[in-house]
Amino acid sequence: MGWHAVEAVDDAVETTRRFLFPFSVVRWAKLAFLVFLMGGSANAGVSGPAAPDALIGGISGSCGSWVAGTEPGVAAFENAVSNFLAEMPSDWLIAAVGVVAVLGLVAFSVVSLSLRLVFYHALRTNEVRLWRPFLGRLRQATGLFVASAALWSLAAGPIAVAVLGAAAAETPIGRGPLDSFAATVGSLSIGPAVAAGLLGSAVVLLATLALRLTYEFVAPTMVFEETGVLAGWRRVWRAVSGEWADLVVYLAVHFFVAVGIAVVEGIALVIAGSAVVVVAGSALLIAAVPLGGLGALTSTAVGIATVAIVAAVAVATLVVLTLPVSVVTRSYLIAYEVATIGGIDPDLRLLHPDIDPDSTGDAPASAGADRPPTDRD
Repeated sequence: MGWHAVEAVDDAVETTRRFLFPFSVVRWAKLAFLVFLMGGSANAGVSGPAAPDALIGGISGSCGSWVAGTEPGVAAFENAVSNFLAEMPSDWLIAAVGVVAVLGLVAFSVVSLSLRLVFYHALRTNEVRLWRPFLGRLRQATGLFVASAALWSLAAGPIAVAVLGAAAAETPIGRGPLDSFAATVGSLSIGPAVAAGLLGSAVVLLATLALRLTYEFVAPTMVFEETGVLAGWRRVWRAVSGEWADLVVYLAVHFFVAVGIAVVEGIALVIAGSAVVVVAGSALLIAAVPLGGLGALTSTAVGIATVAIVAAVAVATLVVLTLPVSVVTRSYLIAYEVATIGGIDPDLRLLHPDIDPDSTGDAPASAGADRPPTDRD
C-alpha cells in the first residue's frame, strides 16, 4: 500500500507554492494576520493596577477641580465605588479578576480557533477572506473549543492528580478529601500503584492523540463538510479506523516535519533578531549621548521612556520580519495535514482544485463540494 503521510510531504510543497504564489501583498498580509493570531494555544496578557481603588482615587484627585465644578454626581459615584472596593473582601476581588481573566482567555481561544478555520476556508476556496468567514465559523470554533478543552482536561487530569497527591502526601494541606486521597494513594502496594500509573499514562496518551486528530483532521473536515465537531469526528473516525498503520506513519513523519519547521523558524528568528538587536543597540547608544551617558537610560524618566520605545519598536520589527517565514512554514504544515487526510480518504480532499497537485480539475464528490463555497461558508 502507499503511505499517504509520506506522499503528502511532496504534495504539501506544491500546494504551498500554488497557494502563496504568485506573490500578492494583500493576500500575504491577510495570511500573516491569520498566522499571527490563530495558533493552537492562546497567549493573552491582562494588566491592571494592583489596587483598583487607588487608581480610581488618583483619577478623582487629578480631575478633582473639573469633577467638583461640573459633575458633582460623578465624584459621588467615584467615592461610592472606591468605598465599595475598599470594603470588598480580597477573596472576592481575586475571584472577580480570575473570572475576567478566564473569560478573556476563552474568548481569545475561540477567536483563535475561528481564524484557524478561516485558514482552512482559504485552502478550500483559494481565496483569503477574513471577516465573513470568521463570523460564519464562530459557532464551529465554539464547539471546537469545548471539545479541545475537554480533551485537554482529560489529558492533564491524571498528571494533576498525581502531582497534587504527591504534594499532599509530603505535606498535608488541611483539606480532608485531598489529604485522605493522598494517604490512600500512598498506602497502595507496588502492583496497584503500577497499574494506576499505566492506566493514567494510557488516558494521557489517548487524550493527547484525540486532541491532535481534532486539530489536524477534524477541524478541516468540519470546514469541508460544513458540520460540527461531533459529526466531524464521526467522519474522520470512519476514514482512519481502517488505516492505523498510515496514522502511525503520519505521526512519525509529522514529528520530523515539525522539527524541520522549528529549525527553519529558529534560524530566521536568530538572523532577524541579531539584526534588530544591532540596530536597537545602536539607537540606544545614539540616544544616550544627549542624555549624559548610558547610565541615564535607566536612571532618568526620559531614558527609561526611550528604552521602552526602542524595545517596543524592536519587538514589532522582529515580528514583521519573521512573519513571512511563519506564513510559509505554517501554510506548509497545514497543507501537509490536509493532504494526508485527503489521501487517506479521497472524499475529504479539502484543497481547492487549483492548488491541489493531485486534482484532475474537478471538484471532489462530497457533500461539502456540491456547491461552490461562498463568503457565508
